[in-house]
Amino acid sequence: MLVILLFIIILNIVSIVLMYYSLRDLNKKEKLIFIAAGTALMYILTSIVYWISTKNIEITEVSETGKDLITFLFVPINGILVLPLFAKSFYKFRFGSLDKKILINRGIVLGVVLLIILIIECVYFKNIQQQVVNLIMVQQQTSGEQESMNTNEVTENITTNTLEDIVTMNQTTNEVMQGNEIEEEIVNDVNNTSNGNNIQVNAENVAAGSNAN
Repeated sequence: MLVILLFIIILNIVSIVLMYYSLRDLNKKEKLIFIAAGTALMYILTSIVYWISTKNIEITEVSETGKDLITFLFVPINGILVLPLFAKSFYKFRFGSLDKKILINRGIVLGVVLLIILIIECVYFKNIQQQVVNLIMVQQQTSGEQESMNTNEVTENITTNTLEDIVTMNQTTNEVMQGNEIEEEIVNDVNNTSNGNNIQVNAENVAAGSNAN
């Protein structure tokens, strides 16, 4: 990011310096007016081209930072390609060494050249925006698939844990039931033993009574 910003600054400096020295002996006020007007015109034209390039593309997630970087990158490039040449012709016109008609013709030629450059840039900007849209769609699709996988994993974990809990509960219930059955068997054995002892005692009492008679 820092490298790109530095590159943009260097391009703007180069564009301004070329225009400044192309105007040669004009006073500083006229030079500043020409440079400011030329740079503003390039910014307006580049912004319009950028807007046209994104007009038919549904895109909402491209940041303003990206837009500004593209715009401010191509403003000085367009300026370097056209403005210094026109500045030289304008300088000659101001000092009477160039006819006004020739100046206008040169301006028209440079305008056609600039138009061709802007058309190429429009196609280039559109391709960039489409690539960004495709990248965003891929990221959203990947994110959706990841969320779906996470949801399935959570569902599987919940199902597994639920089944494990059910198995554990069944095992516990079976163990309790088995314990109750064993306890009942022990009680029954004790009762049977007691009944047997009582029968034996009664038999002995009956026998003792008979002997006494």
